[in-house]
Amino acid sequence: MKIKKSVKWLAAISLWAAWPVYAESALQTYVNQLKTFSADFEQIQPDETLFETYPSSGYFKLQRPGKLVWHYLKPESQKIVVDGVNLWVQDDDLEQVTVRSIDDIKAEIPLSWLLYDEPIEDRFTIIPAGNRKGMEWFNLQPKAATYFQSIEIGLKDGQMKEVWMYQSSDNVTRVRFKNIKMNQSIPGSEFVFILPQNFDQVGQPR
Repeated sequence: MKIKKSVKWLAAISLWAAWPVYAESALQTYVNQLKTFSADFEQIQPDETLFETYPSSGYFKLQRPGKLVWHYLKPESQKIVVDGVNLWVQDDDLEQVTVRSIDDIKAEIPLSWLLYDEPIEDRFTIIPAGNRKGMEWFNLQPKAATYFQSIEIGLKDGQMKEVWMYQSSDNVTRVRFKNIKMNQSIPGSEFVFILPQNFDQVGQPR
C-alpha cells in the first residue's frame, strides 16, 4: 500500500505503534482478572518420526499464581502438577514420577505467562496476530531462548479458547479448550501431589 502524503505516513506509524500496546492491554487484562481456570482440552501434536499428528485429551486446572494440573487421560495417562514450588510429572505407563524445582525450569513452561503475576512483557514481546476462526489472536515471542519459538493465544468472548505452541514453523502443538470455567473455587488439594504407591521417584522436591 502506497501513501503519498507524509501526514498519512505519520498517522499510519502512530497506528502501528499502538498495536502492540493494544495487544498487551487486551491479553494482560484477561490474565490480570483470572484467578482460576479449569477446562477439558484436546491437543494435537505432530509426530516427526511418523509424519502424522498425535491427538490427546484430558483436563486442565489452574490457580494463579503458580499452581496447575495438566492431566492427559487419552491415549495414555500422564499427570503434570505444579504445586507452587515443584513440578511433578507422573507417568502411569512407566510407574515413575519425576520432580524438579520450578526455579530450574520456569522459563520452559509454555503457560508460565498465564501462571504467574509478573507482567507478560517482562519475558515476552506481545504481537497482535489478527482475527481468525472467530477469535482474536496474540503472539508471544520469548525474549530469552526457550525450546519453543513462540506461543499464540486465541481469545473469544473474554475466554482463552486455544493455545498454539510453535517449536518451528512446521512443528506446532495445538490445544483447544472446552467446558471452560473461570474464577470458580478449586480446592487447594487439587494441586497437592501425592506419590502413587509403588511408583519410583526421580529427583527430590524442594
